Amino acid sequence: MPQDELIALLDRARTVLDRYLFDPAGEVIRDDVAEVCMAIDDALPGRALLEVKQELERQAQRPAA
Repeated sequence: MPQDELIALLDRARTVLDRYLFDPAGEVIRDDVAEVCMAIDDALPGRALLEVKQELERQAQRPAA
């Protein structure tokens, strides 16, 4: 599999895992999911990592429901 496809796959996996990072109430961070997310973040190259971190920051700034 070409590197571009692998990066795209990691990016999609990271996006999906973001949905499971917090419990349904939106307060508790799931440690198991956070560990996988951090491993993906470490594997992503600089530009993709920056985009993922920016998305996480946007999600953190959203008001809690």
